[in-house]
Amino acid sequence: MASISSLGIGSGLDLNGLLEQMSKAEQQRLMPYTTQQTSSNAKLTAYGTLKGALEKFDNLSKELANADFFNNTTASQHSQFNITTNTRSVAGSYSIDVRQLAQSPILTSTATIAAQTAKLGSDGAINRSISITAGVPPKEVKISLHDEQTSLVEMRDAINRANAGVNATIMRVGDNAYALALNSSTSGENSQIAIQVNNDDKLGELFNYDPAKGAANPMFASSKGQDAKIQINGIEITRSTNSITDALQGVTINLISTTKPSEPQNLIINTDKQGSADKIKQWVDSYNSLLDISNSLTKYTPVKSGESQNSKNGALLGDYTLRGLQSSIKSILSTAQDNPELKGLGNLGISTNSKTGKLEINNEKLKKAIDEKPQQITNFFVGNGKNTGMATEIHNEIQEYIKAEGILEKTTKSIDKDLERLTTQIARVSESIQNTIDRYKQQFVQLDNMMSKLNGTSAYLTQQFSSKKP
Repeated sequence: MASISSLGIGSGLDLNGLLEQMSKAEQQRLMPYTTQQTSSNAKLTAYGTLKGALEKFDNLSKELANADFFNNTTASQHSQFNITTNTRSVAGSYSIDVRQLAQSPILTSTATIAAQTAKLGSDGAINRSISITAGVPPKEVKISLHDEQTSLVEMRDAINRANAGVNATIMRVGDNAYALALNSSTSGENSQIAIQVNNDDKLGELFNYDPAKGAANPMFASSKGQDAKIQINGIEITRSTNSITDALQGVTINLISTTKPSEPQNLIINTDKQGSADKIKQWVDSYNSLLDISNSLTKYTPVKSGESQNSKNGALLGDYTLRGLQSSIKSILSTAQDNPELKGLGNLGISTNSKTGKLEINNEKLKKAIDEKPQQITNFFVGNGKNTGMATEIHNEIQEYIKAEGILEKTTKSIDKDLERLTTQIARVSESIQNTIDRYKQQFVQLDNMMSKLNGTSAYLTQQFSSKKP
């Protein structure tokens, strides 16, 4: 509050200082509200931090609650082909012999064309177009060409814009010598390209192509369509593309090059046991991180009797929502699962540190459990996928907190309403404080004026009495 610099001159009293003290005293009326406001904002931030940690732990729990995850496989690497597997793939060893790669047909013009931008058609041709038939099954696309579109550059661009099932490019075959090449988007032995220029014989003499005429065409097949041919365990397989998705269950084979004669590649597909171990370790680390955050949010610093609470206490100290969540998760972690041997985390080599409460992993014991009892590992985490299995139960529990209209959202909405109410109360009390200070200020001004007048009267009377003395 700004003080009035002249206040107190008339009375000789320190009214400015007194007004400042009274203002500070009035401001104390805001303390209960601002303290609660600070606490509520801290809780909102804390719940946001908690939700982030819960979502990370939940995502990992959700992955472990999916039986398909434990069916993931890995494949050996080969320079002749790439392998992609999914959960339907089966572990095993396969002899792969790549005999031939699939390829698309390519047509190339034979006439010498000296300039890429020179018009090649007949001027004034009416209804000129070029029909391209390509694909399996064949599909014809007719492309209109006006006089300015008969150069190599314009024809290339028009063909590529038309999505005619071919890609057009210009080749520089020598000094001032260019050719048009058309590459089919479809590979395979049955893939062909046919070209017919309509209503422009001059242009047709350069670019027509009828597969039945062979070498008599003005364009030639610089590459014919052919199928991919491979042998898997001695069985020949033919496909029209180099991406073979249906030869081995759950396996996609992307061919890169042929294998050397009599040197087939040995493809090995294994269950991804290391991936399972790594994911379980991530899950444990995520739980420990959640525990650290929970401990930080509920931290308590002891104080002496009569002292106020320490400002470094966690924002959710004593919060029943977080306590309930911690209790639920710990209960699930200690629940025995329906397995012959792997019933608890301890059977997997995962134990709880008695001092910190964190989970610790015995890597050798975990590896042994995964290697020797993979089905029990799956059942331990997945259960029936609905309401049993450790990862399934934890995922279900966390979802109750983090889902839309879940426990955390309802709690934070309640805090938001409290903050709205506090904002209104703070504004109302602040206005009341200002009105009170303004009233004090006005009263002090009146007091100052009155004291100034009284002092003036006192000085006058004193002077008068003094002048009448003998």
